[in-house]
Amino acid sequence: GGPWGSEDIFTNAGPFWGVIGIVLFTVFFCVPQCLLTSELCCALPRNGGYAVWVREALGDFWGVQEVYWQWVSGVADAAIYPVLLCDTIMQLTGRSGAGRFEVWRWRMGVTAIMSLPTFVSFHFVPGLLIVFGFGTALPVVAFIAYGARLVDPKVWLQTVSGRPLNMGKLINSIFWNLEGWDAISACTGLVRKPRESIIPRGLFISLAATSLQYITVLLVAAGVSEQFEPWYSWKDGSLPSIGASLGPWMGLWMLVASAVGNAGMYLSEFVEDAYLLQGAAEAGIAPIFFAKQMPFTKSPYVAGVFQFAIISVMVVFDFSEILVFDNFFTGMAVLLQFVSFFVLRWRRPDLPRPFVVPCLALPLFLPAVGILCFMLFHCFVKAGKASLVTAVAFALGTPYGCWVIRREQLRKASGGGSALDELFSGR
Repeated sequence: GGPWGSEDIFTNAGPFWGVIGIVLFTVFFCVPQCLLTSELCCALPRNGGYAVWVREALGDFWGVQEVYWQWVSGVADAAIYPVLLCDTIMQLTGRSGAGRFEVWRWRMGVTAIMSLPTFVSFHFVPGLLIVFGFGTALPVVAFIAYGARLVDPKVWLQTVSGRPLNMGKLINSIFWNLEGWDAISACTGLVRKPRESIIPRGLFISLAATSLQYITVLLVAAGVSEQFEPWYSWKDGSLPSIGASLGPWMGLWMLVASAVGNAGMYLSEFVEDAYLLQGAAEAGIAPIFFAKQMPFTKSPYVAGVFQFAIISVMVVFDFSEILVFDNFFTGMAVLLQFVSFFVLRWRRPDLPRPFVVPCLALPLFLPAVGILCFMLFHCFVKAGKASLVTAVAFALGTPYGCWVIRREQLRKASGGGSALDELFSGR
């Protein structure tokens, strides 16, 4: 996906505290999440992922909530990328002051263009994502290499002045950019053995590379843009504009990188969530019409259209508002994973664990949970109008979970199989 959307880290804290924040978040949140993911992926190597962990530890109801929260956060996350790309384009074209309806039309157009590959075939997407990955990485490397010669290192020591450090917004920005290390659990069954060495090694190499990418790109951007676009004026989507200060060719290249990076993230989220909804429908815990597929490609078109409709509404909101909504549901799902980790340690000490989190690393889990709780409080209480939407979506999860559990009871009473067993089996 690249560093797109990370500008708010420096806007909210300045280069000095922004870098410190990324480092601290990496150590005290990402490292525990990688350790937790490594242990549970190896102990329960099924493609059902985090939902399997939660169900094993806390039961069917919370397993369903984990699936629901992850699906809601995934659809919200998909809505972020057309907003981010549209904001980038409008900044470069000088249309930042456009009215709300015009902005929405632009965002709808970008969303429709990003969705085009899914209307052709979902199976076309994986190969396209590989191309997009190279397309977004090469310009970023060029930006770092070219811009590093022109930076003013004094900028890196600057902090916000004249206003207090907004810790809630800072943690939300860093969380959205650096969370997600549990994603490998959705395909654990495909990882070759020995998983206990491959999974943690892969996670920690990726974590180091990702954190270093954010720090390097943001420091270079702050160091070269002080005269043209200082860090305290950055908005989401400012990086291509900063690239343009190094020359029109760099601005264009960074815009292309932003476009393919955001499109790739959008497609991966969209396809993942559409197949999740189709699988839930086939298992009997979502309306059956979501299981309908295209006759030739087998793509879940009803689930896709439903998600597209939701995203079309969500792009009315600004980047920061969608991010808070997304982070709340992601944070709740991750909090359940941390709880499940300790519950399984307590209730299932006999569970084979090829990889075990070292005892010396367990104290890191305390600040990780503290960071989660602080972020969730900020998302739910201090997020303005996004709080109401969050509350409604969150409340819908309870009757949905009760409905699924009731259906499970009726199926078992009539001698049928378990829909949740089928959904979480990882087949």
